[in-house]
Amino acid sequence: MTAEAAATPEPAEIAAARRQRLNLYLGGQASWFISLGIQFVIFPYLVTQVLNESPSRVGIAQMSLMAPALFFMLLGGTVADHGDARRILIRVHMIATLPPLVLAGIFLYDGLTYPVLIVYALVMGTLGAFAIPARDSALTRVAETGIQQAVTMAMGVQMGSQLVGMLFAAMAAITGTPALLLFQAFVMLTGLWASAKLTPLPPTNVATASRYAQIVDGIKTAAAQPIVATVIVLNFAVGLFYVGSFLVVLPLMIREIYATSDGQFTLFFSIINICFWGGTIVANIALLRIGHIHHRGRVMMGSLTSGLIILALFHFPVPFWAICLLVFWWGIGAGTTMTMGRTIVQTAASGNHLGRVLAAYQLGFSGGAPLGALMMGLLVGWLGIFDAVLVPATIMIGVLGLLYLFTPIWSYRAEAE
Repeated sequence: MTAEAAATPEPAEIAAARRQRLNLYLGGQASWFISLGIQFVIFPYLVTQVLNESPSRVGIAQMSLMAPALFFMLLGGTVADHGDARRILIRVHMIATLPPLVLAGIFLYDGLTYPVLIVYALVMGTLGAFAIPARDSALTRVAETGIQQAVTMAMGVQMGSQLVGMLFAAMAAITGTPALLLFQAFVMLTGLWASAKLTPLPPTNVATASRYAQIVDGIKTAAAQPIVATVIVLNFAVGLFYVGSFLVVLPLMIREIYATSDGQFTLFFSIINICFWGGTIVANIALLRIGHIHHRGRVMMGSLTSGLIILALFHFPVPFWAICLLVFWWGIGAGTTMTMGRTIVQTAASGNHLGRVLAAYQLGFSGGAPLGALMMGLLVGWLGIFDAVLVPATIMIGVLGLLYLFTPIWSYRAEAE
């Protein structure tokens, strides 16, 4: 064997290196979303139960977690296209350990106030606006082949990790809130380690245009592809009408209808979240077993239709176990929608614009969600919980009808990869 042949990795070695990169990538993703799972429960608990805020202020607080995406997500996509994704992930994980540590100290010294939680939400939301595009754009380079399978695996890890975080949050009555926040910071540190172990992920675009010009170029690229633009519009509708309802209606429903004590709130809200994200995991396992799906757009439309039915059913007072079943069903639809939408964008976007196009895709979701949270907070205060849910459910019927008639979402067919 020549020295040149010996230096060339065998296919098995290449596959092993790829698996190792993917495992490290998924490990970093798991740490971020375990932390996010804890935050999903603890943040609304602090706003809704500890501070006992009104529906409108609950909506504003939940909006603050997602509002930074409106301002920074496209910039985050541009940074991801023109920077080393590994370095970006290291930095955001490092900074993200600080807010839960500070919040734990404030809570211990009885200094928790509504403005403190707003600042926490804005900081964590801003970090997410840079972390998400960097992680999404890195996936195709880490996986290299089998993009739908890689996206499905990444979504499964994301959802499973959030589930784990919510299980930890369910023990808040035993561990105490400060201990849980300290654990959240520790989990972020493990993500820092996993990201540091990755090989460098250099920029996919070396253009020297200004940041503004690059952002505009990314928007134009997304808009020029009808199927990508349609998925972004769908994502915006999901954020506005579904995510806003989930983040505001369910915590208020638990506080005002099902729970009375702090311990009950964290337990019941954790169960609700576990049901939802458990449903998303079931959906991703099913998608992995099914394999390649040609009519991804039709699958998305069916899943979103199930979501508006579930919202309409929230109009009727039912036992807590029935709410859990509905939320589990909702999670199955959400997991399917997220995986199909992200796969469509991952395969349709070009490599040197991938970070920005994925950021535009995520902005559709993240842009609608804060507005939806604010809207639902105001609607619940005006109409009450049971009547407020009928508004987004009714509007979504019209949205899906228009997309069916005037976009390629129903006719879109993905070729084998």
